[in-house]
Amino acid sequence: MTYSDDNEAAWIKKGKRPYYGYKAHLSVDAKDGYVLGGHVTPANVADTTEFEKLINESNLHKDSFVLADKGYASEKNRTILKDKGYADGIMTKAVRNKPLTLIQTIFNKLISSVRYKVERSIGTLKRGYQFSRMRYKGLKKGNMELLLNVTAFNLKKAAIMME
Repeated sequence: MTYSDDNEAAWIKKGKRPYYGYKAHLSVDAKDGYVLGGHVTPANVADTTEFEKLINESNLHKDSFVLADKGYASEKNRTILKDKGYADGIMTKAVRNKPLTLIQTIFNKLISSVRYKVERSIGTLKRGYQFSRMRYKGLKKGNMELLLNVTAFNLKKAAIMME
């Protein structure tokens, strides 16, 4: 098998290390850690372009506070949140020759302190459900694998919380 066997997968470089495959975009409830929505894309698809689709999949209440890491930082995504009536909790990203202000740094730290439940849920999917690597080829099968893993994860979390 060669890497080119999967026509829908793509290469991406993180740091100096190349990766081949897919990326999962997930929306997680910051209060309880349930996965609200998500989908799989080729690895080279930027997070910023998938933000609106992710928000639409999540079925959030109006006035929800949407937290997101720097990968989703863009004026377009901030406008999407405003237009849909959500509070903007996207971390601020520093740009070349313009470091973050003290207020922006504090804002980012506050968001990070709440997002640990989100990251913990994603970590559990990767480690506990072996979702750090796709078992199947193709976006359709990848999205089905994500759906099955997320369903099992949410059901197990609900059963534990009911105890």
